[in-house]
Amino acid sequence: MDANGATTQRRPLVQLLREQSELYSRLRELSERQRNLISGDHPELLLDILRDRQTLVMSLARINEALSPYRRDWEAVYSGLDTETRAEVADLLRDINGTLQIILRTDQEDGALLAARKQAVGRAIESVNDARSANAAYARGAYHRPTGGADMRG
Repeated sequence: MDANGATTQRRPLVQLLREQSELYSRLRELSERQRNLISGDHPELLLDILRDRQTLVMSLARINEALSPYRRDWEAVYSGLDTETRAEVADLLRDINGTLQIILRTDQEDGALLAARKQAVGRAIESVNDARSANAAYARGAYHRPTGGADMRG
């Protein structure tokens, strides 16, 4: 690949990686907001966060598709970059991978936290149902219990 080919290839690759890095940073911010909503008692606001995350994921999918020609022959593309661009690409890829790992770990922890909350709510509902059953049983017993008084007939 000649110097002109490397230069023309460099611009879109670096730009795509910068966009990808920015989107992952925004996704990480949403992930942190999601964590705060799960930890605080505002799970109803999660739908807005999840919608925003879905939009970012769709944008990331488009960038991923645009990057696929570069990935097909990555070693040749990477080695064809000038030293400065290669260093920038390496830094961007390191940042992207680091951010992605944080997002994945946070999402996994959030999933566990949500599962624990779901179990706690289930136990609370079960406790309420047990109390209702006990109250119903007591009420049934009260209606069928003799009053202990004398027979008023006659």
